[in-house]
Parts: sequence; C-alpha cells; structure tokens
Amino acid sequence: MLLRRSSTAVLGLLLLAPGLAACGGEAGGIEVGDVVPAANDAQFAGQGVESVVALPVGRLEVTAGKPVTEISAADTRDVTKVQAPEGSAFVPITWQYDAATFGALAGYLSTDTGPVVDLVADGASYRIPAPELTGEGSSSFYVLVSGNGADPEMDVDFDGVTQRVDLSNGEVEEGRAAPLYDITKPRAKRFPCSPDVAFDRTTVRPPDFSCTVTRPLDLPYAGDAWAADGHTWRVVTVRTKLGRWTEVSDDLTSGAIYYADTVRGSYRLGDTEAAHVIRNPANTACPDVADNGSCTTEFQVVFDVEGKPSRALSIEQHFPLRLATVYGDAKAEDSLDVTVTTSATLR
Repeated sequence: MLLRRSSTAVLGLLLLAPGLAACGGEAGGIEVGDVVPAANDAQFAGQGVESVVALPVGRLEVTAGKPVTEISAADTRDVTKVQAPEGSAFVPITWQYDAATFGALAGYLSTDTGPVVDLVADGASYRIPAPELTGEGSSSFYVLVSGNGADPEMDVDFDGVTQRVDLSNGEVEEGRAAPLYDITKPRAKRFPCSPDVAFDRTTVRPPDFSCTVTRPLDLPYAGDAWAADGHTWRVVTVRTKLGRWTEVSDDLTSGAIYYADTVRGSYRLGDTEAAHVIRNPANTACPDVADNGSCTTEFQVVFDVEGKPSRALSIEQHFPLRLATVYGDAKAEDSLDVTVTTSATLR
C-alpha cells in the first residue's frame, strides 16, 4: 500500500493509500515522493532520531529512522516487499501528537487550520499527508526520496509560519513559533473579579452575579493568525454567572421572573479592545435549568498587545432576558435587556 505525493494531506495514510501493484511478490511502479504505510503504527518509535515541533494545535513528536533501500514484506501494511528504484531510498518516520499538549490551546483558536508537511532530502521537497488532528495514537510510514536520504529535513508549516526540523539530529528552527516551546498548558487557576458590579437596570432583588478570570497567557498564535512582529496575543479566560432576574412590585405582592438565554460581551485590557472573543460551549449553560435558570458562560478573550500590557481588564456583558413566570397581578413584558459591568486586575 503506498501514497502518491499528489495525495491530499489531511485524510490519513490508510484512507488515501492506493494499492501497490504487485509483481512476483514485490511492489512495482513506485516513484520518489510516494509514501508506504508501515506495518505497525509505532514501528520506528525509539529506533531513530527524535524531534519535537510545537504547533498551536499541540506538540508533534517525530522519529526518523535510518534510510533503507528495501522494505521487507513484514514491515509493510500490505505484507509486500518493496524495493527502492536505483538512486533512491526510503526514509522511515513515526509521528504522533503529544496527548498531554494536543488541544491544550484549542480554546484560544477560531480556525480549523492544520499543519502542512514537506520532507526535504538532497535538495528536493516532497509533500506528505499531515498527521491527523488527534491526540491519540501514532502512525508510521516510509517516504521514497531521491538520493540516499542520509540527511533528511522536514518543513512543518502552520498558517504561513514554517519550522524546519533536522531529522538527523532533532534540531528545530523555531522562528516565530519559539514562544510555543515554553508553554505546556494554559493557566487554569481562577481569581475573582472585582466585587463592584453594576446593572443598568434596577430591581428590588438584584440577581447573584459572579465572575472569575485566569492568569493571562501570552501566545504567538491565537484566534486565526500569528501575532504581528513585535506583538503578542495576550489571552485570558473569563467565566461569569448571572442568576435569574426578578422584577417585583413596590408592595412586593406581584412580579415576574426572567432567565437569560444568551449573552454578548465586550472586553478591554486598558485601552485595548479584545481582538477575539471565543465562547467555550463546554462550560456554558444559559439558562441552566439544573441551577435555577442561572446563566453560566465562559469566554476565551484574546488581546493584541505590544510592549508591556495593562493589567486592568474591563468586562461588559449584555443579557437578553426572557419571561419565565408571572405571579400576582403583575403586567410583565415578554423580554428585558440587562447590561452588567465589572472589572478585574490580572495577576
């Protein structure tokens, strides 16, 4: 089973691979740039030079084995012996995303971009299918290159920024991606926002409102772009919870209860408006029927900063409210709008 170099790069080795033409028990018609899936998913792990490429989606771990000119039948997925044409060689590769870092920064991304990978040998470049975007499992394969494949390199491009990996010694030219190598996972510890909370609508019984923020994190890539030269993306996670809203008559005998079913927010870091505000659906429930109709939301907020950024975070959230219950003889509107403002000092 082999892949032609013209195969697209995102569907995975086995899905794309056409069958090898067999002749006398050996594969025929193989050309430089073709990819031959190995028999085992982790076939070369621990048997070659290891490299790590830090990407916005996670750390890609690559092992490159010693080039060979013949692959035994036991080492191919098709159980077919493969002989390299004269003047060419196979470069063995095993790779996988590190499960601990894969997707760790996904909350700050608003793109489905993946890496584009080229194997470089003897001055020639060969596009190979990129690893599937998953933090589970590994894959192994051979790439047929012109020459002896003695000093192969790998170019890993992510949205226009390319890192070059020397597969003979594991060294990586990190370039603009260098800050990613200092980040292992987002800072999850949360701190309360300021206790000063303002509502633009008054009520006898103000709802409960809570707000927390994480420590800021500086990233070279967030949203859907790399930071400009001299800039960085400063990211922070904001989680808020608004309890149900109650309108009560002056004599407290009638009223109406409202729930928020969505929220729109705006955020500023000093004088800088947020460049991206990304909702985390996993930590959002609005309204939360299991919690008396409260509205809990979490947003990853991204700021484009240059130099030393401000620590003053301003938060404004707009809640459209929907009528849930009327009691007494209250004449209630079907919907209300409430804006909540607060702030936090980033630590």
